[in-house]
Amino acid sequence: MKSFSNRLRFPVAFALCIMLAMSCSTKKNTFVSRNFHQLNAHYNGFFNARERVKEASKRLATTQKDQYERTLSIFKIGDEAQAKSVYPDMDEAIKKSSIVITRHSMYIKGKEYNSWIDDNYLLIGKAQFYKHDFWAASETFQYVASEYKDSPLRFEAMIWLTQVYMQLGKYVDAEYVIDYLKNEPKFPKEYRGLFYAVAADYYLKKKDDPNAIEMLEKALTAKLKRIDRIRYTFILAQLYQKTGDSEKAFRAYERVIKMNPPYEMAFNAKINRARNFDASSESAANVKKQLNKMVKDEKNKEYLDQVYYALAGVADKENNEPSEIMYLNKSVRASVANNDQKALSYLNLGEICFSKKDYMSAAAYYDSTMQNLSKDFPDYKDIADKKQSLTRLVENLKVILREDSLQRVSSMTPEEREKFVDDIIKKENDEKERIKREELARKESANEEEELKGQALNDESQNRNKTLNQNAPGGSWYFYNQSTVSFGFNEFIKKWGERKYEDNWRRKTKESTSGLDQTEEQDSGPDMKEYNDSIAKLDDAKRKAVYLKNVSLSDTAITSSNVKIVEAYYNVGIIYREQLKEYRLSNETFETLLHRFPDNKYKLPSYYNLYRTYLTLKDQEKSDYYKNILLNDYPESEFAKMILNPNYWRETQKKTEILEVFYENTYKAYLNQQYASVIERKSTADELYPKNKLMPKFDYLKALAIGKTKPVSDFEVSLRNIVNSYPNDSVAAAAQNILNYINKSGAPPPPPAPEKTAPAVDSGFVYKADTLHFFLFIFENKGINAEQLKTKFSDYNIKFYSTKGLTISNAFMTPEKQYIMVKNFSNAQEAVSYYDGVIDNEDVMDGLDETKIQSFVITPANFAKLYVKKDIPSYMTFFEEKYQE
Repeated sequence: MKSFSNRLRFPVAFALCIMLAMSCSTKKNTFVSRNFHQLNAHYNGFFNARERVKEASKRLATTQKDQYERTLSIFKIGDEAQAKSVYPDMDEAIKKSSIVITRHSMYIKGKEYNSWIDDNYLLIGKAQFYKHDFWAASETFQYVASEYKDSPLRFEAMIWLTQVYMQLGKYVDAEYVIDYLKNEPKFPKEYRGLFYAVAADYYLKKKDDPNAIEMLEKALTAKLKRIDRIRYTFILAQLYQKTGDSEKAFRAYERVIKMNPPYEMAFNAKINRARNFDASSESAANVKKQLNKMVKDEKNKEYLDQVYYALAGVADKENNEPSEIMYLNKSVRASVANNDQKALSYLNLGEICFSKKDYMSAAAYYDSTMQNLSKDFPDYKDIADKKQSLTRLVENLKVILREDSLQRVSSMTPEEREKFVDDIIKKENDEKERIKREELARKESANEEEELKGQALNDESQNRNKTLNQNAPGGSWYFYNQSTVSFGFNEFIKKWGERKYEDNWRRKTKESTSGLDQTEEQDSGPDMKEYNDSIAKLDDAKRKAVYLKNVSLSDTAITSSNVKIVEAYYNVGIIYREQLKEYRLSNETFETLLHRFPDNKYKLPSYYNLYRTYLTLKDQEKSDYYKNILLNDYPESEFAKMILNPNYWRETQKKTEILEVFYENTYKAYLNQQYASVIERKSTADELYPKNKLMPKFDYLKALAIGKTKPVSDFEVSLRNIVNSYPNDSVAAAAQNILNYINKSGAPPPPPAPEKTAPAVDSGFVYKADTLHFFLFIFENKGINAEQLKTKFSDYNIKFYSTKGLTISNAFMTPEKQYIMVKNFSNAQEAVSYYDGVIDNEDVMDGLDETKIQSFVITPANFAKLYVKKDIPSYMTFFEEKYQE
């Protein structure tokens, strides 16, 4: 009996397994089947995939370094290059969730009965998002939101979809989803924290700080992870500070500190709190005490620049400008690696000088700011524009100062001039002695000197300039400044800004390290420097002879000097008005110009600028005064016409554009041998556009058409008329060449082409971003093993693109060149992302000679054209223009 039961046990167990398997079919909605597949969908693939995404996303967040001198980002997802580090984990998570969906989805009669399938789809979208595969993530989140309308997860999918839209620059779509979710009554409570954070991120990207503040405040009322609560509170404090609400900023930074955040965030919270405290509050003394304690803390050695910057902020709150300047200079000197912080300290110094209208010093500090500021700094362009305006302003102010000084000294009697030069030489010698004494004192007490030299040199510089101004009639003399030996560190900074330790730092032909186009300074070239240095080495008698020789101006030189002054005054007036919005200074400058040089060449534009600027300042009386000068004394001028007709300039510009098109078509008619049409179009141009700027070219085209249709004698008459009518135009020389040809059988030149640049030759390639793309890697046969290279690409694809289903092929492009093709990418963005990653991958590119390879992305249609034409350089030009601009 026992043996019989043993024999029976296996068949029964087998039968039960068969029955269980049948009951667990994904096509049958039974209690056993639902629970079996839900259990496996949750605790098998999904759980492991979710943990993989969690860990990888945390690791990705650590690759993005926070920059506390600017508003932190709400979310930390790294950039496209950093995201590649998590490709393997995210791809593995996508694979696991995809298997779950394939094996355990119970989609029966249009309805999903496994409640964990939507979670797996959502997880796939998140993994794609962290990979920066935003187009794929967009499709996944849209699918979840539309397919699972009865699931709360659709709201989470829509929140993530909003983030995707922002990453793709589709802000209109993002705003639509945000507005929808704001007004959705069924919106689940558990997603509110995430939603408000995403909405705050949207408003930050749109530079709408008030709405970003509102969303963050709401986010902090929701249930959040501790790390998110700390971060959102810090960002909220930054926004309060940015919008000028110092009291709220101070309290928010205090909350961050009490939350026990990571050290770097705690440190920056203390720093920023100090810049927002109320000087009259009880906490003022405590804040200063804490900052001074931070200065002495060894842990803060590399952050001293920020501590001093905070102390400068405290001094600003206390209206203690000397202390503020002292701490900002200390911040600059203490800066080690944080260039943005150094730039901010310089910027504050520049703003202090700017507020006092000390534009020369402000320009130097702005120059130093740009030497250190990152190009991705939020206000980079505005700061760069202001720096450029200040640089141009100072250059022109220097011209006025220099030319006035030269004229003033030149007008002295010989005795006065000799005494003046003697005084200058004495001051130079005294300055040399002073510098020697300071150098000796510096060596004896280096530490003390380091603390005091900034203020001491500033005071000395001010005293020296004051003494010079008292002795020199009407101001300082520019030769003194040129030939004096260096006045010390601060004077160097004022003139040149912060410079790297390198050869030829002063050379005017050297490329600017700030990346901006800069106008050369009048006295900054290597020849002038060598000249000044050589003068400084001369003895007193020889130096005096050089100075006396250089201060005598002839009448011609005086005239030339006045021309420079007029030009500089006009430029200064325009810069004050247009760039710096200093309207009163602009008016003072133009009025000074008109007073000193009543008949200067900028008289009419100066009147017009004064009319417009006084109008802006709502000084109707003075505005009318200058308007009436233009209308009554110069009624035919362009400026009078602009006053009477505000659209005059626009209408004139439109006429010019039409004229240029008319000339271009006339030129084409000549090339098409439509000579009668050319002659007729010339007459039409005379009627429609009398005295237009292209008249010489129209006459020349007509003359050429006459040469093709009438006797040589008529042709000669037409050419001579051109030579006589337009002697200073290029067509006169061309006409004369043809006359020479007629007499000496020389070859006539072609007619003048239209002024607009002719369109480039059509390569035949067409740019379509939202279509299928291939990656193409072309290489020379000699020296490169195609099979080994193909294996490298295959390994790279398995590691980073295992879920994309990419395929690799290779073939000959020409007898000397082969190609490897990777396909298929759904659009240009995906293909370019692959291109950027693979060409920087050392495993793939190791040992390859860059001169023997070419790589790019290409559509199937363009590849077909390329394969026929074999014109690789032409496509490379097309690729760089369309895909890498």
